[in-house]
Amino acid sequence: MILIQLIWMIIKDVSVSIFSPLLWIVIIFILIQYRKNIELEREMLGKERNSLKEQILDSVFYGFAAGILGSIVMVFLGITIDNIGIEYVFPLAIFLMFINPRYICFSYAGGIVSIISLLTGFPSINVAGLMAVVGILHLMESMLIYIDGAVNSIPVFVQTDNGKIAGAYIMKKFWPIPFVALVTVSAAASGIDLFRMPEWWPLFRTDAGLNSIIYSLYSIIAVLGYGDIALTEVPEKRAKVSSRRLFVFSILLILLSVGGIKYILFRWAAAIFGPLAHEFLIIKGQRDEKEKKPMFEVPDNGIMVLSVLKNSPAEQMGIKPGDIIVKINDMFVNSEEDIARVLSTEPSIVWIVVKESDGNYINYEYRNYKGVKGIGILIVPTYSDKVYRLNDMENGGLIKRFFDKINKKK
Repeated sequence: MILIQLIWMIIKDVSVSIFSPLLWIVIIFILIQYRKNIELEREMLGKERNSLKEQILDSVFYGFAAGILGSIVMVFLGITIDNIGIEYVFPLAIFLMFINPRYICFSYAGGIVSIISLLTGFPSINVAGLMAVVGILHLMESMLIYIDGAVNSIPVFVQTDNGKIAGAYIMKKFWPIPFVALVTVSAAASGIDLFRMPEWWPLFRTDAGLNSIIYSLYSIIAVLGYGDIALTEVPEKRAKVSSRRLFVFSILLILLSVGGIKYILFRWAAAIFGPLAHEFLIIKGQRDEKEKKPMFEVPDNGIMVLSVLKNSPAEQMGIKPGDIIVKINDMFVNSEEDIARVLSTEPSIVWIVVKESDGNYINYEYRNYKGVKGIGILIVPTYSDKVYRLNDMENGGLIKRFFDKINKKK
């Protein structure tokens, strides 16, 4: 009963975060990023599949859900965030964002602040508590990526090392994370809802020998981001691989942070492991995509489907990214011009022969007695003027673009 009351208190405190100015700053940042996503999507598909409002609401919903779950985990473990230096971490994360949007992740800012604190003693912060919070945030992120990471991924054309064009998907998601964590307060503090917790709690005690400690819930606003490119597999599969790797990273970082409660060596390990291991995961993911064979390439026969438009005839038939369309109405097709030629008479019935990625052939049929003008797909072309180089897909921030412009003028 006590735990249920505590969980309800956590839900209420997280919900109240909707009135926090910091949360709205984070949402505005996400809105700006999603506007860029929509501009790219319109360039590739002609229109966005989901509106800006829908994408923002999606991120806010999952962000709040993750914040509640992460808060419960943090309170359950009894990890306090006394003096963790969030007032230093948040501004640094915003600054790093301008170098590269993915650096807004607290692994980088948290690790930098922790290392400086360990080296110089300023700021004087609870490094173990800070890196534990970072670990739990990434635990939330791994779950968000698994559930929501592939949603609204954007199809693009890229030029591979051999000079050929391949299809790929850019996955760029952000979630505002309002959560609450424990802080110790004076026993004389008033206006606090008091609960007598079970004897086993907290699992990790930071104040050995003290039997009477009063904890309070403290609200924090964070933002989590996921940036990746799916070149050798579909976005859903790519996101799940990234999620599993990040989950392992999170558990290791939490364990190092818990060890840092008593031992300074573990504090150093957590502070260094956080940013370096996180960057390693990103670099490894990018390298894996470059070294493997692209999934979406121009086939010898037929046309490769890269993306299917929402509510289109192709979606209604069940055509998927990675399928190869071989025939339409008994005519072989090898280009967009072939499709346009077949549909120029606006037939009321369309038969499509599709070769799936496993080699099986499937026949689809679509009927519209007003006439079929298009089937709603984006294919991998042999040539396009909308091609990105893989080495340029890092999407640097304002600072990087500023120096790039200076270098071009020299």
